[in-house]
Amino acid sequence: MGSKEHYAYGSRFLRAEVMAGKTATVVIEAVEDVQFDGQGIKPVLHFKDKKRGLVVNNSNFDILAAALGSRTEDWPGATINLRGIKVPFKGKPTDSIIVEVLQKPAKQEEQPPPFNDDPDI
Repeated sequence: MGSKEHYAYGSRFLRAEVMAGKTATVVIEAVEDVQFDGQGIKPVLHFKDKKRGLVVNNSNFDILAAALGSRTEDWPGATINLRGIKVPFKGKPTDSIIVEVLQKPAKQEEQPPPFNDDPDI
């Protein structure tokens, strides 16, 4: 037996079943490295004005890294969509949450592209 926070309804992490068929637009407030037993360290996204964080799986990490860079410390401030969808897992449809980057953090958007005066590059 455990305390309430150990059960699904008291979890500090967002569960795919909660997002089934829903979409939420959120702003990443922080990224925390969390140690999971037998699974190693995984990044967890925390959102402005939300209670639960999202454990980032490999697919979502790749989506976020492609849009925001592979350094998780650069992700806060980004606006993303969380979509609850069904994905095939071991031949069965399984609830999952996928991310979509809508807007990069202001600090990334404000940076001008590097100036290059060499026409050969």
